[in-house]
Amino acid sequence: MAGRRKPPRFVFVRAIIRARGNECHAWLREEVLDSSSMSTFILVHGAWQSAGTWDWLAPLLQKHGHTVITPILRGLGTDQSHLTADITLHQHIEDVATRLVALSGTAVVVGHSYAGMVISGAAEAYPDKVNRLVYLDAFIPEDGQCALDLLPPDVGAYFRSVARERGDGWRLPGGEIQLDLWGLKSGEARDFVRARLCDFSLRCFEEPVHLGENRKSKIPAAFVSCVAAEYPARPFFEPFAKKARALRWHVYELNTGHDCHVESPGDVANILLPGAANP
Repeated sequence: MAGRRKPPRFVFVRAIIRARGNECHAWLREEVLDSSSMSTFILVHGAWQSAGTWDWLAPLLQKHGHTVITPILRGLGTDQSHLTADITLHQHIEDVATRLVALSGTAVVVGHSYAGMVISGAAEAYPDKVNRLVYLDAFIPEDGQCALDLLPPDVGAYFRSVARERGDGWRLPGGEIQLDLWGLKSGEARDFVRARLCDFSLRCFEEPVHLGENRKSKIPAAFVSCVAAEYPARPFFEPFAKKARALRWHVYELNTGHDCHVESPGDVANILLPGAANP
């Protein structure tokens, strides 16, 4: 009878440099990680952004041997040429759910901003495929709520006026206004996000999410709150940090604007990694 097959191992070689007097001595240490300790991360981007906004965070997870999946949401990012008034929140939930159901195991599912709506819906559909939810400065909806229900009324009125005046009643153009709102200062991070901007649809903000069983409540969850003082959209997302605390989730604060995974990818990786294998 054949012996039980051993799981594959990931081998990392790390250089260790120690100084002795005026000399430096280097050793190579082999570190072995069992594949059973590896996790899959599904990273879901927010409105007006694209899967490319994870390009600085994803490698920090992958270098530890973890798998990273960044779903393309219909009509956004590299699919933006297909953005129409028919694109819906439900379709974005399906885009993530499709990646979940295809997994042989489970995943840590991370949603930024609008994607809090998306990952909540995906977890409702396939709760057994999710071992941890992480909301990055994101909406935490309840059954029947849409994103505009979770924003101040004047913000919703503004989005509707933009769609009416500049987007045939539904399109919300991406541009410098969003970068300002997210607290991105001039420099590398702002340029990085600007290069990955796309238009968005008001319809996705208006469509309610269906969470009849509230299955996310039975999944371990964490919230990352962006708390930079000069970040204009901070008041819009602070209520969700408060809600997460009331739900007894782990809540972390980062001194960044809305795009913490761009401004401080190392800090976000450090939050994600400790709970990756054993959430």
